Amino acid sequence: MRKYVDAVGDDVILVFVVSAMVHGKIELDYIDDFIAIPDYPLSATMCIARITEALADKWSIL
Repeated sequence: MRKYVDAVGDDVILVFVVSAMVHGKIELDYIDDFIAIPDYPLSATMCIARITEALADKWSIL
């Protein structure tokens, strides 16, 4: 996740869609990238925690 958010420029608006599906993936018109955090099952809560931690590190919030 950290590599992903570090590669995104500061002028890009990030929107994350978190799925709670066991199998498959979300297929919507407005999704540019599909990333799995990680490849094994993870709760939505832990997934969001990893996203926010990576963004906090990038922006030096904590």
